[in-house]
Amino acid sequence: MSATLLGTIACTVGPRPELVAFAWLAVLCVALATIDLIVYRLPDRLTLPAYPVLAALLAGAALLNSEPSRFLRAVLAGAALAAGYLVLALIRPGDLGLGDVKLAGPLGMALGWTGWQSVLLATVLSFVLCGLVGAVLLVARRADARTVLPLGPFMVYATFVVLMVTPGQ
Repeated sequence: MSATLLGTIACTVGPRPELVAFAWLAVLCVALATIDLIVYRLPDRLTLPAYPVLAALLAGAALLNSEPSRFLRAVLAGAALAAGYLVLALIRPGDLGLGDVKLAGPLGMALGWTGWQSVLLATVLSFVLCGLVGAVLLVARRADARTVLPLGPFMVYATFVVLMVTPGQ
């Protein structure tokens, strides 16, 4: 799965400095989504180091591209998305985990690199996809109203779908 994702990202982004940041995040996110599907957790050991690593990779890309505004937007988007998820987690403590909040920051940084529209689109898409899967599971009688779905995999999937359709705004 990682190889397919990396190949698709490389074809979409092309030989640009931000490719390193997106590829690194993709490998991390495959691991995070898998863990979340299995144990319903996004470990701090993986989510927290993503902030400085991704920020450094995007800062390097911004320097090489002479695009400091993109880096600033990426950092602001990461902070805004993490803050938005935190508000949701505080409003409904049992429905959204802090792992999702911590994952939102790096995903927001990557999405923010391409633009605010990408941040919004991926956020909406992740919740819509999670809701659709939940509805299908309910109809198929594979779940009930108390069944919990991990949001992390949907956040990851939505992020990379959006990054692949809006690579360089």
